[in-house]
Amino acid sequence: MQASPTRRVAASLALGLGLLSAGPGEAAPPCPAASPPAARRYAGRVGHYLADLKTSFPEHELYSPATALTRANYRAVLDGLAGEAGVNGVRLPIVPAYAGAADYPPLYGDVLASARSLGLSIYASPMSVGMKPFVGWSDDRYASWIADYAAAFRPDVLSPFNEAGLDNRRIARVARLVRAKLTVPVLLMGPDRQHVGRSAESLARDPAVAALFDIVGSHNADKDAGATAAAWGALVEAAGGRPVWSSENPALWSRGQVEGLPGMDQAVEGGVEGVVAWMAKPGLVDGTGRPTAKACEIAANLVR
Repeated sequence: MQASPTRRVAASLALGLGLLSAGPGEAAPPCPAASPPAARRYAGRVGHYLADLKTSFPEHELYSPATALTRANYRAVLDGLAGEAGVNGVRLPIVPAYAGAADYPPLYGDVLASARSLGLSIYASPMSVGMKPFVGWSDDRYASWIADYAAAFRPDVLSPFNEAGLDNRRIARVARLVRAKLTVPVLLMGPDRQHVGRSAESLARDPAVAALFDIVGSHNADKDAGATAAAWGALVEAAGGRPVWSSENPALWSRGQVEGLPGMDQAVEGGVEGVVAWMAKPGLVDGTGRPTAKACEIAANLVR
């Protein structure tokens, strides 16, 4: 079951998408002042530059004092991301350990509300890598869990997957179930595979899968040496006219998080319309909201 045109249009307009046509850095002087998020322009076709805050919550295995959002720092961090780093959205995790909205700590809701008050869009996806936390779950139960999160927290963009390691048939089944269960306007993104080349190859082989999503997303994680402009361009082609996001990008602007790997610039050159910068704290800002050298380099090249 597909979402109604009204629902898709409402979600698209809320995020500004139209009608659906890395590691931490050293502290640096403040980046040049950016315009308000709603008025920002970016290089290439990019319209959405998001800060990934998934590792900033204690349920994540990479959580540490360096990555943490706390009651004392979350407002400063978000202010720095929006005002200094130049992002216009954030990524938040859907936590496998939590069955419903009541299980999330108050800080989670406060972070979301504060981000919205700054004009930032919200992208949410499961915190898990793969499907191990959901062993024994039916696809129907999993889809209900995703849809229930959407109903409670109303993200602008929702992905049912996070490097799930599923074949196209299972991806399609879950995506259809989630779509059927959604009760709020939201843009569905996926499949969010781990590597760009694999994403392009799998969708080129089965174009019907791309058609299930409003946005086609791929990560370039796990030292993805193949995340070149050509690979991103192949994914854009396989998306069949749908916008493509680099939905978890750990790279610096002109080089990867490890020397020799492709930079974020390759995704932009390849034609993506959204970029999500991995581990935004401390990668883009510190606990006071002060931007890093990485953030300023990205802003100098991406934010117009």
